[in-house]
Amino acid sequence: MKISMLLIALALSRICCAQFVKEAQVEIYPIQIGWDKTTVLVFPFEVVSADFGSSAVLSQKDKAAPNVLKLKAGQRHFASTSMYVITTEGKLYPFSVGYTEYPDARPIDMGRQKEVEHAKVMLKESSMNPADLAAVLDEMSQRIPSELSWGKKSGLVRLGLGELVEKDGVLFFQLAVENKSWVDYLPEKWKFAIQDKRQAKRTAIRQLTMEPVSFTTFKGVGGKSGGVAVFAFPRFTISDAKEFSIQIFEKNGDRNPVLSISGKELLNADPLLISNHNLNNHD
Repeated sequence: MKISMLLIALALSRICCAQFVKEAQVEIYPIQIGWDKTTVLVFPFEVVSADFGSSAVLSQKDKAAPNVLKLKAGQRHFASTSMYVITTEGKLYPFSVGYTEYPDARPIDMGRQKEVEHAKVMLKESSMNPADLAAVLDEMSQRIPSELSWGKKSGLVRLGLGELVEKDGVLFFQLAVENKSWVDYLPEKWKFAIQDKRQAKRTAIRQLTMEPVSFTTFKGVGGKSGGVAVFAFPRFTISDAKEFSIQIFEKNGDRNPVLSISGKELLNADPLLISNHNLNNHD
């Protein structure tokens, strides 16, 4: 009995002494606000709540754009304090708020901030940086695909692969959306996954969802027209038994075309040939 109690005590002491690992701690964003100028934060989703550690920070959610939060100092030279913003997507944005007489007048796009952070994490093993990515994405989005490999059509809308290129450990997919109907096609989301080509009956398809490092904005295509979107992923390969599935979903609709890319196609990615001189690394 004494031994059991001793083991329990030791276990509890280890729990009590446990420390949070660095990877579990959320990044805190430093921000400075002023007395006579408004600081604007733009979030990717609507702001649900904003909690402040001090009444010296004044905030207002924009009525016309509920994803925009306006900040101002309620008193000069207040001590640095905390601010926590929660959006409808369920994400928490922690800030450290300080005072300055000369606040930056430029709005801060938190969605873009998250994209850059994500890109930096995903590109640890690549010599490319977010600026390089943006340059390649912009160039490829303006190119007209010389040939396309089309996927399955859905409601007169189909998805095709144009250029597939690789640079410094990053794969760039140029995707074309063609709308042969007169009804505009407005996308809601994209889905990328590695999955088995075949599966036994009564078994679920095994999928590994993939997230792009960065991508171009794609707002959709009008009737009887087409458009191009470009996505960047850390370089990966798959076996012959698997495929890389790409699907785009329609907003308020069921036209959800899908495109499958084989492992062989991924291995045939071309080296990047690009004219943009803003790249830090040239081929």
